[in-house]
Amino acid sequence: MSVVGIDFGAKHSVIAAAGRGGVDVILNGNSQRLNPNMVGFDTSRSMGEAASSTALSNYKNTITFMKRLVGLAYDDPRAQSEMKKVAYTCVPYPHPGNGPDGIAVQVECGGETKILPIEAVAGMMVKHMGLIAAEKVASESSSIGGMGSRDLNEYFPRDWVVGVPGYYTDAQRRAFLAGCEMAGVKGIQRLMNEHTAVALAYGIFKDIRKEFAVEKPTHVMFIDMGSTSYSVAIVDFQPGKLVVKSAQYDADLGGYAFDTVIAEWIATKFEEKYKGKLSGNPRNNAKVMLKLYAAAEKAKQTLSPVGVNEARINLESLMDDYDFSISLMADEYKAMCAPLLARLAGPIERALEEAKLKSGDLTSIEIVGGATRVGSVKETLSKILGLDMNAVNNGLSTTMNADEAVARGCALQSAILSPRFKVLPYEVIEYQPFPIKIEWDGTSSGTTQEMEVDGADEGAAAQPTSANSVVMFERGCNFPIVRRVTLKRSGKFTVDARYNDEDGLGANKSIATFHIHAPTGTECKVRVNVKLDIHGALSLSSAQMVEEVIEEKLEEGVEAKAPEEEGGEAKVTVDSNMVKKPKLKKTSLAFTTVRPLDWTEAELQKEIEVEVAMANADRVVRETSDARNELESYIYDMRDKIVSESQLAPYATDSEKATFPTMLETYENWLYEEGFDANKSVYVKKLDELKKVGNVIENRQYEARTRPNAMSTLQKTVEKYTSWLNTSSGDENYEHITDEERATCSDKTDKTSAWMYDMLDKQGGLAANVDPVVTVEQIFSKNKELNDVVSPIMHKPKPAPKAEEKKQEEQQATEEQKKEEGGSEPMDTTEPMEEGS
Repeated sequence: MSVVGIDFGAKHSVIAAAGRGGVDVILNGNSQRLNPNMVGFDTSRSMGEAASSTALSNYKNTITFMKRLVGLAYDDPRAQSEMKKVAYTCVPYPHPGNGPDGIAVQVECGGETKILPIEAVAGMMVKHMGLIAAEKVASESSSIGGMGSRDLNEYFPRDWVVGVPGYYTDAQRRAFLAGCEMAGVKGIQRLMNEHTAVALAYGIFKDIRKEFAVEKPTHVMFIDMGSTSYSVAIVDFQPGKLVVKSAQYDADLGGYAFDTVIAEWIATKFEEKYKGKLSGNPRNNAKVMLKLYAAAEKAKQTLSPVGVNEARINLESLMDDYDFSISLMADEYKAMCAPLLARLAGPIERALEEAKLKSGDLTSIEIVGGATRVGSVKETLSKILGLDMNAVNNGLSTTMNADEAVARGCALQSAILSPRFKVLPYEVIEYQPFPIKIEWDGTSSGTTQEMEVDGADEGAAAQPTSANSVVMFERGCNFPIVRRVTLKRSGKFTVDARYNDEDGLGANKSIATFHIHAPTGTECKVRVNVKLDIHGALSLSSAQMVEEVIEEKLEEGVEAKAPEEEGGEAKVTVDSNMVKKPKLKKTSLAFTTVRPLDWTEAELQKEIEVEVAMANADRVVRETSDARNELESYIYDMRDKIVSESQLAPYATDSEKATFPTMLETYENWLYEEGFDANKSVYVKKLDELKKVGNVIENRQYEARTRPNAMSTLQKTVEKYTSWLNTSSGDENYEHITDEERATCSDKTDKTSAWMYDMLDKQGGLAANVDPVVTVEQIFSKNKELNDVVSPIMHKPKPAPKAEEKKQEEQQATEEQKKEEGGSEPMDTTEPMEEGS
């Protein structure tokens, strides 16, 4: 599972892996496909399912909704709105320069107060998702004995694609990448827009089945409503590629908004019932609001299926020890959500207008995201698009898994980009959501000279918006792409990249400022190459001074003459047919980049060191917990076994039966009292002390249960070799074995047999609770010794006939043949050999 894709959601994260058989969603340790997107801090860190189990009790130190805060300035109105929704403490995080502060969280971890940038916390969760994949591979590998962190690192994913909202700005994309770097996650091949990932998951397999035609593109609308945002994208599918034609968003409309409606309603009803009795406003109590949101989500899920008209809400000890119960009717719920449902139409209408399509032109309307399960949402979408309300799912298509589509698409893109996979080419034409403008200072008299575009469609080149600015990347352009503008400048000058004013992206539209160092003196042409990379992030790829120089070249067909002068060197003389040709000379210029909320190398290294230190602390806590659990398990296990007649009781002496249970009880009491927070080494020492007694008893049990089979094996070996010695003496197959070798085998077999029966006699008279006189290991050793001596002799190959004997046999055969052919047998004239000669 080296190649993975992640849907990094606001509430849940999903990881999928690409393999030879396709794409599979990876289950976590609790066999769940959805992982709570939260990081908890206490004595150590906990993430995902582990953090979710303590989120209510540890709400001040459990970080959620990282996706909504990553890459935002602390004073950004969007950030201020989001920070009011969370229970933990957010603080400003200063960056070098005069830029705005970022966002950090203040948590208590390991007895210390820590200030952690929100990007770093998001990176921790991404790393946790990688560890889920690594644990899956490690658990499936039969060669793994133990799965420590070192083992998991060997299986950690190498190539990643992570889904992010299409409305993410340059700062948010860069911040997310920085967070992954802080966590030690390498190999992020692409930050992919979520709607594009869904489209890829939808189209690539249909493309393999040849469902798309060149002459008639297939128009599909993808509606994605997750926990906190809503997006609508229209994608054209053609053989071998997809083209995103439009994408529109409502970044604050999602399932959480519907939960908020119910939570506020419950809070109001609760106040009405206990008016004057409450110690304060329940909305100002973070723990109470967490309970309300949990109840609201449950009620929303209850009312989502068709035909359910009522959701019962029961809350015990909601506030000030007051319980609260109430019923929410479906009609009332729908009426409360009317303002939210009204917001569904805007993105759909804008997407259709931008794509120059009508709803009737769409081949399919696919819905994904958990919030699309809400019944009133599907009904409203169907009405907006003019679909059949009586059809299944109100005419909307649900062929894709609502929770997994983004992760699957990201995994497919990861496989396409990864060198570890061979995948059929599939082109993805992306969609830049915000127009980006380039501005340059006007201190020089220079003006725009030309606009050159690399990789853009015909006529896609942007036009200058003023004497010193141009929209370099228009809304809807594909990326990655490089575009360039050529200016006349001398000396140092500045180029600013910012989002165009008309798109309304909040207060801070600045992307980056580039300080370019051109030669002083005469103005020269400077080519500024601006890149929108595969992540959708902007950078200055290069700045070049372009000069036109004249080169003299010999005209074709003119030969050079080289006569030799007497007493001197040969000199070349050329006719005057030299031609002067212009050539462009490019010289790279130095430049510096300044970005708001940017991370310097020093800052990144500092956060990497913090992550390493926290990972080591986590490891110590984990190993200490494992040692404590091992000690606890051993106490419970041995406490039952030592008194059981079917377990260890028959193998323990009276003294051991009296002292060992007492010892176990003493250690158990210590474990739950003063030893509860002991160090790992103390737990290990205590366990060793118990095992020093318990292992002796367990060893007797092991020996008693294993010895009969071991002795039986040895006895069979002795009998086999004894039988062979008795029957092989006259066998011509063994006549090559010498008497000395037979004697060696017989002696070893007899001694082993004598030892075996001697041990059986001695052991047979001992009680089960007495240490054995012979061990299983000794029996196996004797068996091996006997085999090592006898088996090589027993299986010694018979030697091949000697060459002289073979020659005599051939000569005798020839003579016999002649006798048969020629009559009488020739006289034997050889002298008889004397005995011993």
